[in-house]
This record gives sequence, C-alpha cells and structure tokens, in this order.
Amino acid sequence: MPATPLRTFSFYLKIIAATTLVTVLSLIFLSAALMAIAVSIPLKFKICCETPARFGASYEPVSFNTADGLRLSGWYISPSNNAVIILIHSYYADRRQTLPVAEMLHAQGYGLLMYDQRASGESEGNTRSLGWRDIQDVSAAANWLVERQPDVKIGAYGCSMGAAIALAGSVALPSIHAVALDAPSPLQWYENLPQFSLRDPLSLPVLALYYPIVMLRAGSLPPTSTTQAIQDFGNHPILFISTGQDTEFFRINTYFEAASGPKDHWNIPDSTHCAGPAARPLEYQQHLLQFFNSSLR
Repeated sequence: MPATPLRTFSFYLKIIAATTLVTVLSLIFLSAALMAIAVSIPLKFKICCETPARFGASYEPVSFNTADGLRLSGWYISPSNNAVIILIHSYYADRRQTLPVAEMLHAQGYGLLMYDQRASGESEGNTRSLGWRDIQDVSAAANWLVERQPDVKIGAYGCSMGAAIALAGSVALPSIHAVALDAPSPLQWYENLPQFSLRDPLSLPVLALYYPIVMLRAGSLPPTSTTQAIQDFGNHPILFISTGQDTEFFRINTYFEAASGPKDHWNIPDSTHCAGPAARPLEYQQHLLQFFNSSLR
C-alpha cells in the first residue's frame, strides 16, 4: 500500500529533527573540546628582551621544584624591607606580565619572586589546568623564600587566574600573610553561571562539558572554588581590585562579601580586565603599597 503524503511528511520531519539534534550535539561537543584543548596546551617559550633591569632592579634568575618534581623558572629580587611579594601572572601570559607591578613594589623596597606557571614560559610541564595544579606551586614558592631568608614576611599578588592561584595557594600557608587580588577568576564551573542567560542557550551545555574535558586532559579536579578559598583564608587581609561596572565588578563584589577578615575593594571604572596598572599607575601603586605596608610591615 503506497505511503500517504502525511506519512511521508512525518518521516522527513523526523529525519530533519534527528539531523538537527545530532548537529547541535556535535557542535556543543566540538566547541567544548576545542576550548578545553586551547586552555590546556602548554605555552612554553624562551623569556627574552624584558627583565626587571628595565626599572633598574638587581635580579637573579632562579628556579624551584614543585611537589610533583617540576622545575619552575623565575626571577628574584631581594628586599630592602624584609618583605617579599610573590607575583603570579594571568593564564595566557608569563612572568613578564607582572613587571609593571614589580616596578611599583620594588620602588618601595619590596622583594619580588615572579615565576612562570607550570607549562608556561620557561617552566616545565606538559599540560595547563585552569590553575588547578598551579595552586600547590604557591607553597613551593613560599618554601623557597623561607629557606632563603627564614625571617622574611611574604605576601602574594595576581591578576585574573593568577589571582585565583595566589589566593587558593595561600590558604593554610602560615608564611603568606596577605594577598592582593586583581579580578580573581572562578576556579569552579558553577561560579561562571551568573554570566550566562537564555539569550545564549548553548553556552551552558558547552560550559558543563568543557570543564570535565579539561579535568581529563589535566588529570586533576578543581581543588576548591574561588569563593571557598576566600572563606578559607580566614582573618588574613585581602585587597580586591576590579574594573568596569558590569560582570567583573559584580563578581568581585560577591567575593568581597565572602571575605571575613580585613578587606578592601577598589574598583577602576574606566579600565579593563588586568589593565589597572596601565590605566591608573599612580593610584594602583598607592593602593598596593598601602595594603602591603599595613599588612606586612
């Protein structure tokens, strides 16, 4: 018996629906996979041409080993005030990104330890992990400093993912007394949820798939969330810095509310992500110095 036009239409409608579903699911998986690969591949290269010598600092190339045996490379500047700040760069950068902040702090006698995160710059490692495996390396940096100068006072600074690493890595470390955080990034997927909406319906499934793929590639789970790390930092001082008046400002304000110890939040409305040192250099230096002077000295 020949098929009726209605049955034929229904058959092709099912084919179109199935094809559309497969296409959408494939796009979601492909987008998540490409994003995961982009954030986990190493960014290793020789560091050249820019050093602390550009602002007259006497520095030395140094390296220290992580708990799992990787060698991380960096620069060390001795303090004249018995306080050293560990500077941690953002995710797609290397230690040179922290040079503007290093100049600000060096001018007032602070020592500085700036290093390339694992699988970045000249440091060893084959996979980046959205900062998850870098958190433990803050302890290695602090231990290196204490071994070199046992009575040194230590603070930490970072921007974006570097700020999240500095914060989470300082938790439960008695040697680190204060952290300055410029736009700390979320360490857990659900901390990204507020920036997604129904206007971008594919973003949520991509995000939900992207994080597990990164976990598989990095061989690591997120050890904490940024919010939890703030709470775990307890009564230690935190300086929060943000820019703009939209997503970043509100996220950092939420983090500020989660902090229970001495805290301050400075927003730079006319700047962009991590651009504060260039947009407001004098004010940026003043805020950092006021914070670290009161917290460490």
